[in-house]
Amino acid sequence: MLALDERLVTIDSGGESLHGVLHLPAEATGRALVFCHPFAEEKKCAHRTMVDAARACAEAGWAALRFDLRGCGDSPGSFGRFDLDDWRADLQAALDCAAGKAQAEAVGLLGLRLGATLAAQVAEEREDVACLALWEPVVDGAAYITHNLRRSMIKAMITRHEGGEESEGAAAQAHALGEGTVDFDGYQVPEALREQIAAVDLLAGPRTYAGRALIVNLTSRETVAEPLQKLADAYARGTAVAVRQEPVWQRIGIIDASPTITATIDWLTRAHD
Repeated sequence: MLALDERLVTIDSGGESLHGVLHLPAEATGRALVFCHPFAEEKKCAHRTMVDAARACAEAGWAALRFDLRGCGDSPGSFGRFDLDDWRADLQAALDCAAGKAQAEAVGLLGLRLGATLAAQVAEEREDVACLALWEPVVDGAAYITHNLRRSMIKAMITRHEGGEESEGAAAQAHALGEGTVDFDGYQVPEALREQIAAVDLLAGPRTYAGRALIVNLTSRETVAEPLQKLADAYARGTAVAVRQEPVWQRIGIIDASPTITATIDWLTRAHD
């Protein structure tokens, strides 16, 4: 599927010019979605899926703005310099950019993993978010960081002979404790950022966002995982769906994400027709 129209755009945020791609439908509909990519290596793995989803949205009549957060992808800055506050500000700027460049009166958010978490947080801060599509949002930040620390420690142990057993033992211990800057699959993640992510708990307190919200669980099960169902139930107009889908953020390669994309387009169509 080819995009009807794709344009490179720049988004001014915090004095940085962020890299973005705007996918436009054949005719302006006044509707747009801003995409928020996942964290670190998950972004690289999910890149093709996000492109395919943006093109599908354009085909369905929704302009779609994909962009790289500060320090990520083709946007300027060093990854380790920025944090969740910076990235939420980037998402705010992208919403304004989409409204202007796509001439959209209704602009929603679509995020994957930690990107979905950021989208959910920004939706709590703005009254003009038209809709909210969250693909496998990180609900429990502490569990997410613990999982990544364990993966980092295992990787360090496997390669212990490269730096000597003594140095590797110290490194493994630091990884296990989450001290200092830790390598998450090639991304140097400072301790302060990990602590910030670990503090995330989307189930703490009520959701005040009043628009329609879709929570997508990519799973092999028939039912939605309990934390994601609870998140959907916390929204006044929330819906949770289980989609039989390979996780699109776990490996680099061609993955057929059409089940998740189709479920999202169907929801957008039903919700806004």
